[in-house]
Amino acid sequence: MSYKLQKNNKHLSKIFDIISENIQDSVFKKLGLRFFVYMVSKKIIHVYSVKKKKNISAIVTVIDYKNYISMNEKMINYFFQHPIQLFVNLITVFSSMSKKSTIKIKTDYLHLLHLIIIKKNFSNISIERKDNILNNFYKKILNNHNAKVLFLCFDKKNKKAQNYYKRNNFAFLHKVKNLIYLKKDFYK
Repeated sequence: MSYKLQKNNKHLSKIFDIISENIQDSVFKKLGLRFFVYMVSKKIIHVYSVKKKKNISAIVTVIDYKNYISMNEKMINYFFQHPIQLFVNLITVFSSMSKKSTIKIKTDYLHLLHLIIIKKNFSNISIERKDNILNNFYKKILNNHNAKVLFLCFDKKNKKAQNYYKRNNFAFLHKVKNLIYLKKDFYK
């Protein structure tokens, strides 16, 4: 059976748990399931899963240009509605808001917020085949959002991410402190 891409708008707790388990620095882990569900329900972030049979093999979350540009404003709106969460997570909120810096992106850019690959669910195929499967799904996701370029950031200490994106020909875009921004134009 082949891998399938699925957009997820409901039953987000399982996806939230996978993100929390695999990405320790995720703002969503620190701010909680309620914040994650809010961001998805307001279509600020979009959640996709790659499945084989009924098993999740990968999770991809993205933010389109419009929401990326106004992300800080949308976070502030959320915290006006939930002020206690702001006080409990003040440091996390400010560090997350500072990530955007002076990066220049275009309207056809789509921000890859999370990529979680569940290695055991790809163990019976080659790395090249896995990369091709994911690259084909990136194109479908880009098409869903009328975008051409996928961009992302990660901590420079994350060697797994560096190796994956280098192997898949992502190019340097920007650097802020310990964050590296990369991009890949899928329609060049």
